[in-house]
Amino acid sequence: LLYFNNLFLMKILINDKNYSVFKNNLSLTGEEYLELVDLSKIQDNELNDEAIYDSLAMCDGLLLPGGSRVINSNFDVIKYFYDNKKPILGICLGMQTLGMYSVKMYDKDKRIIGLVDNGVDHWPINVFRDNNDTLAHFDNIQKDSIMYEIFGKERIEVNSLHKNCISEVGKDFKVSIYSDDGIIEGIECINGEQFAIGVQFHPEILPQFNRLFERFVQECAKISTK
Repeated sequence: LLYFNNLFLMKILINDKNYSVFKNNLSLTGEEYLELVDLSKIQDNELNDEAIYDSLAMCDGLLLPGGSRVINSNFDVIKYFYDNKKPILGICLGMQTLGMYSVKMYDKDKRIIGLVDNGVDHWPINVFRDNNDTLAHFDNIQKDSIMYEIFGKERIEVNSLHKNCISEVGKDFKVSIYSDDGIIEGIECINGEQFAIGVQFHPEILPQFNRLFERFVQECAKISTK
């Protein structure tokens, strides 16, 4: 994995406070990874644009993890992977960022993210290291979706660690998972050329959802062998 602006990009390993859990998920797929490139200088704008895009070009896929805020430069990274038809997987804030990008492609000023305001608590626990896998609510998966292909069921129980949500996606995407209370919990690209999906819950700490990472790595492997 390659780490950049709170994003994980397939192919290069690097230590980070959030890194170990994703390493475990991806290692379970049986794939081998290269190791260790420090791209912290990119965040400090010490490398020129050509060097940044050379770094992105070496990667086969993009993993957008959760976080506390949307970083605007991440939209440029998503655009690179989207334009080059490389796989993208977004988790929690990563899904929201991907959804925002899907709208910004056609309306750069439209705001689709806001607080969950339907009276249902989507961050129902005080999070500690040993309880963030607590299952909080059920999600409903659309049958005509990649998500259904991955999980093989129409209803799943998930953890929930978010206070914000998105209200819609752009025309090249669709919502494929909703919570019982109507919150968008999963999105995917539908243009037929791009594997780009996101989930609002945290599958990296729920081993029953490792199939999501398996599918992501399979899609990345297709790029790697081209």
